[in-house]
Amino acid sequence: DVMVQVFNTTLDCNARMDLERRLRMGAGAEDGAKPHSHGHGDHGQNHGHGHGHGQSKEKQDRATRLIEYWTKPDQLRDMVPVVMEKTNSILEGVKAKGQKDGMVMDAESEKHVRKDILKEALVREIVFRVQRDNAEEQGNRSTDGGILATPGGFQGSLDNLTPDTIKHLMERGYGIEDDWLDSKIVGNLYKEMELLEFDGKFIEISNERMRGTRSDKLLWRTVDQFDREKQPGLCALSKKMMSIPFELNKKCSLLLQVSAHFQLAVYSADNAHCSKHLDGGYGDRDNGRKISAIFYVTDPSRDESHGGALRMYKRHKNPYELEKLTPEEAKAAQDAADEVEEDVVPKPGRLVLLRSRDMPHEVLQNRRKRFAVSLYLFGPPGPGDQPDGYHAKR
Repeated sequence: DVMVQVFNTTLDCNARMDLERRLRMGAGAEDGAKPHSHGHGDHGQNHGHGHGHGQSKEKQDRATRLIEYWTKPDQLRDMVPVVMEKTNSILEGVKAKGQKDGMVMDAESEKHVRKDILKEALVREIVFRVQRDNAEEQGNRSTDGGILATPGGFQGSLDNLTPDTIKHLMERGYGIEDDWLDSKIVGNLYKEMELLEFDGKFIEISNERMRGTRSDKLLWRTVDQFDREKQPGLCALSKKMMSIPFELNKKCSLLLQVSAHFQLAVYSADNAHCSKHLDGGYGDRDNGRKISAIFYVTDPSRDESHGGALRMYKRHKNPYELEKLTPEEAKAAQDAADEVEEDVVPKPGRLVLLRSRDMPHEVLQNRRKRFAVSLYLFGPPGPGDQPDGYHAKR
């Protein structure tokens, strides 16, 4: 219990703020979900830094509940061996490098360095455990038939996507739909998202900025958190985007799940970017995401010189396709993995659908502020993952 007290002291206000930022952005800590509890329940002391005290479970968001759960004494006690091993290992490496360079660390300096290393090791271990459990939870969610987007249960139009967009999504791995929303609504959306930015709602993913992997700012919202009077544009967009899994299930049988958690992003004009990545994966890398829907909210005067394009790479062969290839064909497919397919300009009102597990993409350096709203659609790997012989319904 002595080390639990040390850990609690280590998780000071600044450490908890950093932990909250990482959980809220880097581990799928969007509002409306619950932490995976392994049967231990979703309760405990609130160790937050002020904003969580006195809140009911209904009013606490995902990040707050995660911090509560993973900083309970039982959880911290379980982390002691691995955190201390990492701390000692990193410290010895720092000391060895210093000695090699002719610099010997005195006792006082070693004390402060150890404290900083311990803080980082502890925060990283908490984030790792959240990400591990979150991936398991989302993987289970992707096959949960209870939240299947059944077309017959949707009230509204299921003809919002053109046949060509669906065909390209299934065969090429991504599809583009222009002018998907009325230009007036898009204009309102831009103003609404600027207000959210002005109010400081978007949060930077500090650890990813430090690694240089991304420098945008994000905000997660559920559909019921949009204000009908103050945010009519976001309400209209979210309602229409929520129809996508129902329409794709009707026309492609992808077994997509209902989704109502939106990721809002702002890319500043100072070369903000997001490095090449996949939104999902297979096997151990499967986080449940099957289709990513991205809607661009940008200034109408924007052009290609402002950068910020979505660079799409050649579609990866999935496991179902790779097992049919000869070794030579598999090597050729791997060699083609870094080929660029297209740079998609973030035009206002443009919707991009891409296959989360198969389509590597990145956001190129941005030189004029732009916003985007994304919706990740969950579904099991397999159904719809083999494009051979597919034809969009017309």
